[in-house]
Amino acid sequence: MRMRIKDNSTYAKSDFISRFPKLAQMISDKTLADLSENNNFLIFPKHLVASEDLENDSKIIETINDQALTHNVIGIVGTGKERLVIHSRFSKGSDNFFLRYILQKVLNINLINMDSSLSIEEQYYQLLIYLFPKYLNAAMRKGLFKTYRRFKYNDANLKGPIEIARQIKSNTPFVGKIAYSTREFSKDNELMELIRHTIEYIKTSTYGETMLLNLTERTKQNVQAVVQNTFNYSPMERRKIIAANRVNPIRHAYYSEYRALQKLCLMILTQKNHSFGKRQLEFYGILFDVSWLWEEYLSLLLKEQFVHPRNRKKQLGFKLYAEMFENHNNRKVYPDFYSKEHKIVLDAKYKKIDTSISRSDLYQIITYAHIFKAQAAGLIYPSNLEMKNHLIGELNGNPTKIFRQAFQVPQNVTSYQEFVEKFRISEKTVLEELMKVVDQN
Repeated sequence: MRMRIKDNSTYAKSDFISRFPKLAQMISDKTLADLSENNNFLIFPKHLVASEDLENDSKIIETINDQALTHNVIGIVGTGKERLVIHSRFSKGSDNFFLRYILQKVLNINLINMDSSLSIEEQYYQLLIYLFPKYLNAAMRKGLFKTYRRFKYNDANLKGPIEIARQIKSNTPFVGKIAYSTREFSKDNELMELIRHTIEYIKTSTYGETMLLNLTERTKQNVQAVVQNTFNYSPMERRKIIAANRVNPIRHAYYSEYRALQKLCLMILTQKNHSFGKRQLEFYGILFDVSWLWEEYLSLLLKEQFVHPRNRKKQLGFKLYAEMFENHNNRKVYPDFYSKEHKIVLDAKYKKIDTSISRSDLYQIITYAHIFKAQAAGLIYPSNLEMKNHLIGELNGNPTKIFRQAFQVPQNVTSYQEFVEKFRISEKTVLEELMKVVDQN
């Protein structure tokens, strides 16, 4: 059972429940934080970036009265024969060009050669391969994962407890050897073997070795380190390694990046089991927090003109209270973007605001404008419409201008290359529009 839905849209609750009775119960009103605990769910970038900026309370489906609402999450989620695909509202058919473009920019990866002829589900699984280097490098910053393993020996160098049954079987009559086992801290363990199997699998994929594993010097070094330290690797043991990692997920908070990498590897190696129904009773999902991606993309586009505060790192924020009231509890606010030189504040929004702005969003930008003493404050968001900036008005008793800036996402394109060319035109135009606001201040 399938149903084509898009982000930031409204559907009949009864229709959704009738089409997806099991999924409706599993995902309705569940937050990303709730779903991230599931071993078969990969949520990007939550499992890669531990950030306060992420909307952990965002939901895939929110039910209000007789409506089912989608928000800023796109991807696939399924259980049994039920499979829900949430498209970007800027996608036509199964193109997925918008997600590809901002992923390519934010992660600095090459998605030009991604196969657009695949189904939307297969495209999401293909994206996992492109994400692998980022997850690998993030985990390897903690060093090679080591854990205790039990090794069995049969020699004269006794270093552990004797295994009586194996001793009798192997060393009767006695010839000077002793069967024993040891528990050793090892880099060659089930998780590292899983990563090695994933590397070998990617090497066999189209463009895998040349485009992905050799993408950066760091990636090449990390891949080499994994290969050199998994000397027990055997292609015949892939199923055994997958099963071992399924039942032994990484739990320690210090190794959260390795937990994310473990999830990614399992999904890459078992993707056909998910996609084509061989594990029909399993609850699984690949989800993208597009609001985070949109803000990170804008930070790259606007970096020459605007500062992008980092809430998680507590950097570049503005104090909420005046200096005379300052104390150690003086809170800071972190607008998405600002320019001290031009006294402008920008707030990035992925939601639909072409015709109206919610009270909370409007109050938020007004708060930023007041604290920052800005001459102009606006919301910047993706849209199907032309990207002229729209002046909402000036604050009462205050000359601050409040505006919204649409960022036109190309429509009716026939190829990803055409989408990229038109999107670059949009980038140039939106910068020009923002500079018009700057020049007016």
